[in-house]
Amino acid sequence: MLSSKGIKRTFKHNLFLAIFFAFVAGIINVYGLINLGVFTTNLTGHVGELAVSLEMLQWKEAQKVLFWIAAFGFGSFTSSLLVGFFEDRKQKLSYVLPIIIEILLLMWCIFLSRDIEQNALQILILLYTMGLQNGIVSVVSGKVVRTTHLTGMVTDLGLALGKLILKKGNEVFIKRNIRLSFSIIVSFITGGIACAFMTITHGEKVLYIPIFLLICILIYDFKTIERSINRVKRLKKKLHL
Repeated sequence: MLSSKGIKRTFKHNLFLAIFFAFVAGIINVYGLINLGVFTTNLTGHVGELAVSLEMLQWKEAQKVLFWIAAFGFGSFTSSLLVGFFEDRKQKLSYVLPIIIEILLLMWCIFLSRDIEQNALQILILLYTMGLQNGIVSVVSGKVVRTTHLTGMVTDLGLALGKLILKKGNEVFIKRNIRLSFSIIVSFITGGIACAFMTITHGEKVLYIPIFLLICILIYDFKTIERSINRVKRLKKKLHL
């Protein structure tokens, strides 16, 4: 799912990647809204808040929103840095490290949520993790998959449906785009709805769900890599025989 890149990467890889990570993003977005009063998976609204704060000369509010935007951007920057640094050295680490960082930061948020005074820090952490996730998913999928906001996905879905009706372009490719965009939208919304119900009764413990899913993704990828290595070893033995 994560380890396959380039020509080895299939539509199935991107579809599973989209479903898993969009569900995680949906949970974190609604968790941020309910517990912190802030959307944590996109920047569109925050840019609007920044503009209003500057127009009304509310410098502290503008500074706060600037930190939010910077946190998300720094998360994406971290993904790019880690992938670029480890890709030619230890390829496994190029995608494993960002996911491990995301898991650890989400666990930290579970403890921070018990202290109301730490809300500002928790918002920054969640925005950073979503930037980190969006960055790694974008790099791994070849900029095909975006999982932390729906604006682009709804646009892509609308464009693809229009092309399909008019029969313009490769029909197989268009149908794949529709399936991918639709899957991301449904998965994101499903994650959000699940979080809305569970946060009421379980509070910050709802973050254990995305943590569990991220760990499952890493385990799945490690097993896939192990199977590939064993397959190569068996092939080498046959060639030597």
